Amino acid sequence: MIKTFSTVFLMSSFMLFMTGCGSQEPQPDTMNKTAQGFHTDRTYFMATIDLSSPTKEMRNAYLEEFIQKSDIQCSQYLDRSITSTSFSQSNTGLYIALFDTVSEVFGVKPLTDTAKELYRRNEDVSYETKLAYKRALSPEIKRGVEIARERYARKLLSNRYRLIESFTLPMLAKDLEKYDRLCNYDTGLVEINNILKNAGKQKKDKVTPFSPTLKIDPETIKEKVETVTKETEEKESERNSN
Repeated sequence: MIKTFSTVFLMSSFMLFMTGCGSQEPQPDTMNKTAQGFHTDRTYFMATIDLSSPTKEMRNAYLEEFIQKSDIQCSQYLDRSITSTSFSQSNTGLYIALFDTVSEVFGVKPLTDTAKELYRRNEDVSYETKLAYKRALSPEIKRGVEIARERYARKLLSNRYRLIESFTLPMLAKDLEKYDRLCNYDTGLVEINNILKNAGKQKKDKVTPFSPTLKIDPETIKEKVETVTKETEEKESERNSN
């Protein structure tokens, strides 16, 4: 009997567990109900796989549909989550690292020292500031997620030429889990920070630092950090003067 791969994903997980070659975490369809974060909804997938005799063509059709629909759903998820008012401890560390890299690349340490001080404060003002940085940088963060997932998607799609025996359904399941996990705020922050670091390295090597192929302009990141920092300082001055 041919079934959609999403309905048999737990069976693939069981195979992974028994063979000892994959993750023991709940699979995405189950995690939708038990864990936070992004998980591709596979309810309406058209591609099907016959588990009794899976073929390379079946696997590839499912993979291609997954990437296409996951990308659409991820974009919608980021539009909601990137402007949310929740912050994690990892967000703070990643922002501090981003500010340090901006300082290193552009030589604006006084500015980024102020940004770090404002971001670390445990006051209502700090909450407003965090939200301001998050909203200002949301286009770059979202693009950072897209870049990371595009890179991993190319790796996934390169497996289309492998036989079903060398790139099995359990292996596919593990890779699709990772693809889902890349759709998150922290991934975008890491990616744009890496882009800044690479720009800084190119600048030191006297190579044109800001390649248009990046689709994220490091100068824009610096300008947004500068704008939010100065606006926050002005607001604080107004509060203190009243």
